[in-house]
Amino acid sequence: MTLQTFIFGGIFIIAGALFVSLFLKSFYDKKFVKALLIKGLGSLCFFGFALFNFFSGEFSFARLTILIGLGLGVIGDEVIALCQVYPNHDKEHFLGGGVFFVVGHIFYMGTMIFLLGGPNWIALVIAFVLLLALSFFYESKKKFFANELGGSLKLYISIVIFFASVGIGLFLKHGTAWAALLALGGILFTVSDNILFAFKLGKGAKFKQNIELHVAYYLAQFAIAWSISCI
Repeated sequence: MTLQTFIFGGIFIIAGALFVSLFLKSFYDKKFVKALLIKGLGSLCFFGFALFNFFSGEFSFARLTILIGLGLGVIGDEVIALCQVYPNHDKEHFLGGGVFFVVGHIFYMGTMIFLLGGPNWIALVIAFVLLLALSFFYESKKKFFANELGGSLKLYISIVIFFASVGIGLFLKHGTAWAALLALGGILFTVSDNILFAFKLGKGAKFKQNIELHVAYYLAQFAIAWSISCI
C-alpha cells in the first residue's frame, strides 16, 4: 500500500462523504430524483478508487472479480434508490437492486474462497452462527421480517452474513491487510443491510437510521475497494 494510495484514498473518501451528505439532504427534503443522481456520484467515488487501485498494480483475477463486485454494487444501489422515485414499483426495485448485490457478494465470496487461499472454515462457521443470531435478534426488536418480503430478506441477509463470515475466516487464516479490509467490508455490509431493513420495513423507523446505514454502507464499499491495492 503506497503513499499515493493513501492520498487518492483520502480524496475519494472526502468526495464520497460530501456526496453522501448532499444525498441525505435531498432525501430528507423528498427531492428523490436529485437524491438518485447525487447518490450515483457518491457510488462512483468508491468505484473510482477501486479503478485507481486496479490499474495501479499488476493484473490478477482476484482484483478483477472484486472490481466487478463493486460495479454491481453501484448498479444495485441506484436500482434500490428508484424505490422513492417510482413508489408504485417499490417492491420490484427493492428486490431488483438486491439481486445485483447478491451477485456482487457471490463475486466477493468466490474470490476469497477460490482465488485468495480460502478461509479458516471453523472460524467461518462460528462467525456465521454468531452474526446470524445477532441479526435475527435485531430483527425481533425491529420486526422487519414480519411482512411479505420476510423470506427474501432472510435469504439475503444470510448471504451477506456468510460473506462477512468468509472475510473473518480469511483474516484469521492469513492475517493480511487485504483480508482485514475484506472482513471489515463484510461486517459493515451486515450492519448496513440490517439497518436498511429496519429503516424501510421496521416499526418506528427514524431518519437517523438512514444516515447510519449509509455511513456503514459506504465505509464497507471503500474498505473493499481499498483491499484491491493490497492484493
